[in-house]
Amino acid sequence: MTVPPDSEPDPLPTFAAVGGRGITRFYTPRVMGILFLLWAYLCTLFVGVMAPAILTRDTLKLVLSVPLLTLLLLVCSIYWVYRASDEYIRHRILKCAALTGVILAFSTLGYYCLERLGYPHLSMIVVNLYGWTIFTVLMLWVLYRAK
Repeated sequence: MTVPPDSEPDPLPTFAAVGGRGITRFYTPRVMGILFLLWAYLCTLFVGVMAPAILTRDTLKLVLSVPLLTLLLLVCSIYWVYRASDEYIRHRILKCAALTGVILAFSTLGYYCLERLGYPHLSMIVVNLYGWTIFTVLMLWVLYRAK
């Protein structure tokens, strides 16, 4: 099958769905930005965790500041997506932040009680990663449903 020279391929291909409707591509630039910056934050955080065993004290200060910069970029990109959205999506994003806070509050309180019963101490970085994962999944769900 040949494509006429005047036509260009569809930039957002659709996939077949139940009921005959198509699902447009989910990876919009704002979703890709959030996913890329979350990935960059997780990678720099891993490097920051492994750095004390490898680096000297002078270079350690520089390496440990990189996760803060990538986290700042992630927060800024989420804020830019928030500002670029309409009122309904802004409301849903704020609900995601509130739901993330409620989930973190109950889970950390529950694990505090488990620690009193003898479970091992949980590092705050685990709570940080848990919270960012919950918030990112909820926000990506909102952006997916907005299509």
